Amino acid sequence: MPLTKSPRPKLKYHPHAYHFVTDALSEAQVAYGRDHQSETGGHISARELLDGVRTLGQRRFGMMAKTVFRCWGILSTADIGGIVFEMIELGTMKKTDNDQYNDFVEVFSFDDAFGTEYAIDVSKAFKS
Repeated sequence: MPLTKSPRPKLKYHPHAYHFVTDALSEAQVAYGRDHQSETGGHISARELLDGVRTLGQRRFGMMAKTVFRCWGILSTADIGGIVFEMIELGTMKKTDNDQYNDFVEVFSFDDAFGTEYAIDVSKAFKS
């Protein structure tokens, strides 16, 4: 009998989106002083993860963050929740009994986070 590969699950978002959310999780854990050795086991809330998404998105992609996210199928904070809960189903992320998808819905506007609230750091450009 020939060996068959088990089919990979169909992901809703671009593969880069899942890697980015994993990186944002690490970003948030560092920002909030949580690691796997802490009492929380590194767990952060949806809002804290979304702060990591905003910070990392601004740093990595600057004014193009919203465009990059759109290309990955991410249009709102609810989509980040969708990615998180897909990753939980795949076993690559964990959740507590208190974590819910709704915690990710309408937390902030991508227009604000990656447009009007984005500050361009020009301090290095004008150093003598």
